[in-house]
Amino acid sequence: MPRTTMFLPASILIGASILGASILSTSADATKTNAAAQGDIGLVDIYDIVDIVIMGDEKSAEREEFEAQGAARVQPIENRLMQLQSQIQTADPSAQETQQLYGEYQQLSQMLNQTTNQINQDYQKMLSGQIADAYILVHTAVNEVAEEQGYTFVFATRRDTDLVQVNSLTGVTQEILARPLVTPAESVDLTDAVREHMGLPTLEDVMARIEAEQAEAEAAAAAEAEAQAAEEANDDPSESSDE
Repeated sequence: MPRTTMFLPASILIGASILGASILSTSADATKTNAAAQGDIGLVDIYDIVDIVIMGDEKSAEREEFEAQGAARVQPIENRLMQLQSQIQTADPSAQETQQLYGEYQQLSQMLNQTTNQINQDYQKMLSGQIADAYILVHTAVNEVAEEQGYTFVFATRRDTDLVQVNSLTGVTQEILARPLVTPAESVDLTDAVREHMGLPTLEDVMARIEAEQAEAEAAAAAEAEAQAAEEANDDPSESSDE
């Protein structure tokens, strides 16, 4: 099941060469509130805001529901494979029934691979759709903020120099292209203004919430495992004291 993508920053998945260009053109007649000396050019870290949207409750719930549905499709196949494996290990290798079990095992193994591949493809398609929807929302908000503050052009650029994808030439190239403005002025950075306009929390707050939820889930799982181990120990006759 594709679970690691749930908290993966959307910037890793966005085609930076496409988004790393000017994303709006608005009227310059509006009232400018940020550094008139800088001209009519602003910048927005749209990757940062898209990340926030993707990791929000709504999009996360959609992915969790998809994963649950995928698990429901895979689990019966995996359970049957475990049963067959146990039967094959204790069966007579020369018996015809064993050969039938082995044939079923091979068929189900192939079915599991096909099902898993299809689930992964569908997951990537869904995630791509989420990113596209998030970008449209950000694009609209950027245009609204730019018009309010009198910016004619707003460029999409990363504000930091920390490269996420460094293990491949394609990844590094996309990271560089995501930063068309090497020395952007903080006075024309509209990222926080756009985020607040959309009513979104900071990325730091989102990550803190996710980490807290993960820690809570891990603690609950550990407590459940400890309770189950204690119950099994109480049920084991060898663990009880002789009367």
